[in-house]
Amino acid sequence: MGALLLRLKNVPEDEYQEVCDLLDAHDLAYYETNAGFWGVGMAAIWLNDADQLPRAHALLNEYMQNRQMKMQADYEKALSNGEARTLRSTFSQQPVTFTLYLLAIVGILALSVLPFLGLN
Repeated sequence: MGALLLRLKNVPEDEYQEVCDLLDAHDLAYYETNAGFWGVGMAAIWLNDADQLPRAHALLNEYMQNRQMKMQADYEKALSNGEARTLRSTFSQQPVTFTLYLLAIVGILALSVLPFLGLN
């Protein structure tokens, strides 16, 4: 019977492909399910043999740790190069849009809080 290995909701395409390559490289038989047309199902990677689940989890945990370190290094490199997206860079690239969003957030918060303060 199949065993759930990884849910694919919000998983980037490159990570999905790397996980599939990892499973193929270690001869772990798996199959995929998708969410379906209406998005009601569960997009996931399942192992064919539930007995291989501990081995697959160990491989996946090692992969995730390596990926996390790589992504952190990439982000720190982007920060040092000034290429990372921050509040400051967003404001400098799109000041009007940033200001409008900020005003909308403040307006919604004010409308939400005013009835409780009795200032309406």
